[in-house]
Amino acid sequence: MKHALVTVSALALSAAAAHAQQTTDADTRDPYELPGITLYANETPSELTRTGNSVTVLTEEQIRTSPQGTLADKLDTLPGVNVARNGAQGGLTSVSIRGLPSEYAPVFINGIDVSDASSGQPNFNFGGILPGGISRAEVVRGAQSALYGSNAIAGIIALDLARAPETAGDEGAISLEYGSDATTTLNASYGVAGDNWGLAVTASRLATDGFSSTDADGARDKDGYVANQTGVDGYWQVSPDLRVGVSGFTYDGNGEYDSGDFADPGNGTYDTHSWGLRAYAQLQTGAVAHELAFSRYDIERGYDASGWNDEFGATRDVLAYDGTWNINAAARLSFGIERSETSADFSAPIYGAERIGTGYSDEAFENTAVFAELGYAFGPDIDTTLSVRHDEHSEFGGEWSGRATVSWRATQALAFRGALAKGYRAPSMYELFAPSYGNEKLDPETSRSVELGADYAFANGATLAATLFHTEIDDLIRWDYAAYAYGQVSGTSVSRGIELEGMMPLSDRLTLTGGYTYTDARDRNDDPIQRVPRYDLTLGLDARITDAWTAGIVATHKADFPGSVDDFTVVDARVSYRFADNMDAWLRVENLFDTDYEVIPGYQTSDRAMYFGVRASF
Repeated sequence: MKHALVTVSALALSAAAAHAQQTTDADTRDPYELPGITLYANETPSELTRTGNSVTVLTEEQIRTSPQGTLADKLDTLPGVNVARNGAQGGLTSVSIRGLPSEYAPVFINGIDVSDASSGQPNFNFGGILPGGISRAEVVRGAQSALYGSNAIAGIIALDLARAPETAGDEGAISLEYGSDATTTLNASYGVAGDNWGLAVTASRLATDGFSSTDADGARDKDGYVANQTGVDGYWQVSPDLRVGVSGFTYDGNGEYDSGDFADPGNGTYDTHSWGLRAYAQLQTGAVAHELAFSRYDIERGYDASGWNDEFGATRDVLAYDGTWNINAAARLSFGIERSETSADFSAPIYGAERIGTGYSDEAFENTAVFAELGYAFGPDIDTTLSVRHDEHSEFGGEWSGRATVSWRATQALAFRGALAKGYRAPSMYELFAPSYGNEKLDPETSRSVELGADYAFANGATLAATLFHTEIDDLIRWDYAAYAYGQVSGTSVSRGIELEGMMPLSDRLTLTGGYTYTDARDRNDDPIQRVPRYDLTLGLDARITDAWTAGIVATHKADFPGSVDDFTVVDARVSYRFADNMDAWLRVENLFDTDYEVIPGYQTSDRAMYFGVRASF
């Protein structure tokens, strides 16, 4: 995974500079963060207009100034993305892409795969990430197994925390926010660089009294949450051709939850401890760039309620070599090999001092993958990529994945793109071996997907993007309520729909943004396969009232959920005032009109909540 930590090539930087004139608020962003560059859609950094994939990039500025307080809620406003949370902040939060559950969209932090192998179906809990310190977020929609292996059937989400500056000097910032439910958020960051080295650190803390996750009798106490998060990134340019570096993060969180049908349903507690570290060396030899990297991710989770205690943990080690050969001005070939070892512990529950059942603490998977990607430009207006990957899994043997993309800039204003892909998802250790729930007869799921899109830039600066998508999955793995275990759904399940995204400047101080997704995701029996709305609309209005005052408002409407979830509309707003070039203050209001709604039946969402914050940079 060289994408997140690789030094952006001179070609990519020049492309970013050229694209800067077309981006809004470009003067406030670091060149690395320009939304014209994708770091994860291909094996090497690429211009967004030259990739056939559907990609959205959120900069640090966009994340920091969003009316939404959590990263998951900000992602929820993007086309094709849907979020479900089990109650109060810090609780289990899943992010799905294109109607497919979160286990089909792996998450990477600074290039480290942070999918939790000890969870029921391996995913990342977005309740366990704080937005402070996140310098960049990228969502790549559509099957990516050819680049990322098992699970990446719906797409991937990539987050960058601390990022060491590339130019000599230093910079830093500190912010404090306080608001409803006694919620306090503190963020600090600092980066410094010399002529041939750089270092950056971030630290975030959130503490809240929270609100009751459910309204069930006996479970109406507030569910508090406290979390701390740090990030670090550093590099040393040993010579003009050799760079070594390290990047990592830590997260520690604990909170309360409504534990269900126990004698005391309101007293459940949980804690999570995770960390990741990635070390790499990059070497340039003529026309070929090499990277050797090692990463480790470790997570431990515990739940305690009414005498019951559940413990989970997982570790993933990845050793990878990547090479990229710039054959000529039109062609490049990327290639590599990756070896991963993943172990998980999902012990049987403990009641009092006695373990109920047998724990499985020694399960482990190994996987070796080889991959290659050829990028070729047919002239200045047509770019193509062809990616192939072979995974050799210790439990299931070999599996091939492939992807082909094309991007055609028909005119200066109009571009077309498309992608075809084959992917797969191997059953998780929990699905196979969990006490009481596992099913060792499960086979890997396989998928096929296609998407077609078009992007248009109007003369007045407005933009419009449209994407049709269709994904088929064979042998879907789902929870079987009759057997009370995981089972295989024979046949083909389908997720299809359309995504629309646009921006229109109403004046030199007022901009309208919007996104719409129609999703139809069903199994072979024509039953909905995920808790996702059929219709999802987001509208935003950003205003630069004066040089000092800015404001923004975002309205989200979701409709036609499967099951018993009602349609709802939620509005969030923010107003900011800049005291000086290095200091500003803001007021955020979430759920402005105090809408009473649920995304997961039985789990409450926040009432109207207000937050006041200040930030100083230096």
